Amino acid sequence: MFLRPLDLVVIGAYLVIALGIGLWSSRRAGKSGEAYFVADRSLPGWLVGISIVATTFAADTPLVVSGMVASKGIAANWFWWSMGIAHVGMFLFWSRLWRRAHVVTDAEFATVRYGGRAGESLRIFKALFFSVVWNAIVLGWVLRAMQKISAPFVRWEDWLPHGLWARLSAHWDPSGPLGGLDELLTIVVLLMLATLYSTLGGLRGVILTDLLQFLLAMIGAFALAGFVLVEVGGPSGLVSSLYEVLGAERAAETLAFVPPRGGLSFLSLQAFAVYLFLFWWSHPMGDGGGYIAQRLSAARSPRDAQVAAGVFLVLHYVVRPWPWIVVGLAGLVLFPSLELVADPAAHGQLALLVASDPEMAYPVLAARSLPPGLLGVLLASLFAAFMSTVDTHLNWSVSYVAHDLWANRIRPGCSPREEVLVGRVASVVFAVLALLVATRIGSVEKAWKFVAALGAGMGLPVLLRWVWWRVNAQAEIGGALGSFLVTLLITLFVDDLLWEYTLALSVAGGVSCALLGVLLFGPADPEVLDGFWTRVRPPGFWGPVRARSATPGSALAVTGMVGAWLAAALALICLIFAPGHLVLGRYGSCLILVGLAILLGGVARRFMHRQSPSDVALGGPGAPLLPPQPPGGG
Repeated sequence: MFLRPLDLVVIGAYLVIALGIGLWSSRRAGKSGEAYFVADRSLPGWLVGISIVATTFAADTPLVVSGMVASKGIAANWFWWSMGIAHVGMFLFWSRLWRRAHVVTDAEFATVRYGGRAGESLRIFKALFFSVVWNAIVLGWVLRAMQKISAPFVRWEDWLPHGLWARLSAHWDPSGPLGGLDELLTIVVLLMLATLYSTLGGLRGVILTDLLQFLLAMIGAFALAGFVLVEVGGPSGLVSSLYEVLGAERAAETLAFVPPRGGLSFLSLQAFAVYLFLFWWSHPMGDGGGYIAQRLSAARSPRDAQVAAGVFLVLHYVVRPWPWIVVGLAGLVLFPSLELVADPAAHGQLALLVASDPEMAYPVLAARSLPPGLLGVLLASLFAAFMSTVDTHLNWSVSYVAHDLWANRIRPGCSPREEVLVGRVASVVFAVLALLVATRIGSVEKAWKFVAALGAGMGLPVLLRWVWWRVNAQAEIGGALGSFLVTLLITLFVDDLLWEYTLALSVAGGVSCALLGVLLFGPADPEVLDGFWTRVRPPGFWGPVRARSATPGSALAVTGMVGAWLAAALALICLIFAPGHLVLGRYGSCLILVGLAILLGGVARRFMHRQSPSDVALGGPGAPLLPPQPPGGG
């Protein structure tokens, strides 16, 4: 499978433009930490939202989604669909609050919310955990996925001088975890480019590059889905072919959106309940923390932050996944499992490749089905997705190092340019660390799930800190340590436990430690809580703090939050399923689901409108900006 000249031109053009954006943004990015890490808080909501979507589209995502669909079925996507429930809350409530908090990182938020020594300890803990542990693993699996994508296409032997290729080949073991020399060189080149333009341009350069990446990704993904759907005979042909190839029972299981009463072979009702009722709120970034919080903080107003969250919600969950799901289903028809065919040898090397690793269906079908030019667009989008995830996680990681550790603890009072310089140096260090971690990762899906369980105990205190004044920094630290220890013990000593049960035990350990933190330690200092209320105006149980405030105002009641959240979450689920019914030829069901989504969205809006205070009262676009310093000093 070789790339044509037109494909190489498209890929090369993308790489040149990405580097040019970084160079163009570098002058503004170097002015200060806020310019480098949150783009001077000046970006429109739609651009921020697309950037979040582009970042969550890593190079591994289409491979993992199409591979999960091929090996398990559509319902396997509940592993990440369930996070949509959390992101509905981010859209309705937390997005505006993140922008009003006026922080650079979610670690800095700890000092704004809790203050004192405990808040500072939590800030350092989060900065170290997310920059060194979390981001290293995430970048490691992204590098592993890039190895799979590049394997069928890249031929450095044809592009490098023969002598140089011979010397490199002599010193490289192709049986290593990063594959052959072709894959290694591709990863290193793309990693260097992503590190270079993200280091130069800061968050502004990253977000502008994300826009280009998203456009390429959508063109390539929908083109591939369209070609393979035509090849299998359209929606009706896809369904009938699946029943013919897989048999009635397995085909019905593969096409199920939710488990039936008896469950599915790979997803029991108990495991499904873990996704639906546990996973989404236990995620350590269930409130939109991490790199999403950094993006929301870069929006030019609280209203723009909410627009960004809404754009992300629709594009990420409703629009983007279905082309990948179509490819995964079509792969089952075009490359059936070898035990299902009479003559396996007749299907050739491609069938053997896909049969041994279902995640390879995506790049193999791209090479097989797309014409020159469009194949280049799709590969450019996957390279761009890789670079987009790398640049985001590098910028996010180094924001902790430069802003929360260096400028806050190691050299407080350092110049803005020194803070940016530290961030740029740290970017290179983290890029090398990610390459080392990639050599230890075998399965991308397993790495996904390990990271999800690792921080599951943080989720409850992270959500409660917005709505309950008694939550303290010790609760977040306890939740993190509890789930961290439980996950490591299970990974080391109970190798065959289902991941859903691992997650439940991790959450139980983390939540127990978090509640102990609330019970054994008191709330934050009243002065800190008063400052947080004045700055952010959070909803929920803030009665004593609100009563002390000189500008009391109203807050959205918890009953209104629950009603709006439930209605909006059901609306999102309807919208997720609607395109699925469309691509499977169930047009009436698609229209019904869209109608239900509109109705439920109206119910959610009514809950919000009935109980929500005015935008000015909550520090919206018409309200004066509060000073950026953390309340209570610091």
